[in-house]
Amino acid sequence: MANPLLSYSTPKIIENGQRALPSSASIARLCQRLEPNFDLSRLIIKVPSTWEGLQACRKLKSLGIKTLATTLFTMEQAILAAEVGCVSISPFVHELKIHFDPTYHDTDPIFDLCVKAQQYYEQHSYATRVKACSLISVDEIMQLAGVSALTLTPTLLQALSDAHEPEAKVLDRSLFNKTPNVEERPVQRASFVNDESKFRTAFARSEGGKGQVKTKQAIDIFCDYQKMAEAMMRDTDLTSIG
Repeated sequence: MANPLLSYSTPKIIENGQRALPSSASIARLCQRLEPNFDLSRLIIKVPSTWEGLQACRKLKSLGIKTLATTLFTMEQAILAAEVGCVSISPFVHELKIHFDPTYHDTDPIFDLCVKAQQYYEQHSYATRVKACSLISVDEIMQLAGVSALTLTPTLLQALSDAHEPEAKVLDRSLFNKTPNVEERPVQRASFVNDESKFRTAFARSEGGKGQVKTKQAIDIFCDYQKMAEAMMRDTDLTSIG
C-alpha cells in the first residue's frame, strides 16, 4: 500500500508508488529476493481514494504500475478510479472501524455500492474490477455472490470453506440477482477525471457526506498503524536480522 501518510499529496504518492518498478530497490527487489521467479506484473499498489491519490494512479499507470483504489465508499470515487485506470477498487462494505472497535456497530453497510459499481463498469466497458472488502460474516459474502473479487480474513475464509449452501440458495441471496441489470437500468456515464471541483463537490455531497467521513476515518486508522510500524522499525536492531 502507498504510505497512507501521503494520502493528500499526488507527487509524493507517485514517488512512493514507484517502489514497484523493476528498477526499484524496494518492493520489486524484495519480492524477487524472496522468490527469484516472482512475476512482477502481479504487483499492485493500493492507493487511498482521495482526489490526490486517484490522480497519482493516473500517472502510475502511465509508468506501467498497477493500482487498486482502497478506502473507497462512494460511487464518485468508483467512477474516478475507473477513469484513471485502476485495476481494481476495494469498496469497504463496513467502515474500517468495525474491525478495531468491538463496541462499534455499523448500521450503514454499502453492499449496494459493490453492485452499482460493477454494473457501471460493465455498462461502460471499463476494465476495472470490484474487489469488495471489510466483510464480517459468511451471510454477507453470500449477499455479494457474483462480485468480481473479495478480500477475506483467514477466519472468514475458513468459515466460508465450512459452509455448505446449495447453489440455488446462494444465488437467491445474492444482491446481484435482485438488482436490475444494466440493460434494465442503464446509468449515464459520468466523468470527474479532469474536474477537481466537480469531484470534490459530488464526493462531499454523496450520501449526505457519509462517504467523505468514512474515507477520512479509514485513512486515519491506516496512518496510525503506519506510524506504529515506523516506530517499531526505528526501535529494531536491523543488524540482528540475517
